[in-house]
Amino acid sequence: MSNVSFNPALTTAPAGNFATTTQGYYQGDFVDDPSSRMYLSAGQIASSVSQPIWGGMAITESVSSTGEGALGSSLTLATAAGNLTGFSVFTQGYNAIIVPGNSVQVAQPGMTQNFFRLGSNARIKVSVEASLVASLEGGAVNQALYWDPALQQLTASGTGGAIALPATTKVLSVNTNSKVVNYNSGTGAVTWVAGAVAVIQI
Repeated sequence: MSNVSFNPALTTAPAGNFATTTQGYYQGDFVDDPSSRMYLSAGQIASSVSQPIWGGMAITESVSSTGEGALGSSLTLATAAGNLTGFSVFTQGYNAIIVPGNSVQVAQPGMTQNFFRLGSNARIKVSVEASLVASLEGGAVNQALYWDPALQQLTASGTGGAIALPATTKVLSVNTNSKVVNYNSGTGAVTWVAGAVAVIQI
């Protein structure tokens, strides 16, 4: 009886078969966590909001007028530290739409948007200004953080209208091989582009 000339248990793969990395984040995603998932809330985007809403934006939650709370609290975009109450997320946003020419699902005024409130300990993935990445890497998780309400991203300083995030906000990780939302206010296009994303615990 002749011997088997090959090893049937040997596993091989063509060179470079796994060269493409799948590491990275998507802005507006939520790190699944059974302890904070129960704090996922929804509200109705106010008619005063003049742009589409997507995940990973700083929002203001307001108490609805009497008899108008069936779809949740009224939501607008946060403009100052005093009115920042949470962050929007894509999680369970089944009503969001993708407009032809866009690649990001968005919600419009009158529609509902899911979000997490500050203090929920939810871990949200948000866009980061490129110049801030180096200081976040290796830095303390409780370093001072600022939010640019115009560009909807973490920014390096509190100048130029930036909002100081609460001291309880922590930055847990950052990844430059990620996808962030790009909004063209001229054309209304909302698309995914390459960028840096940080996971913050709110």
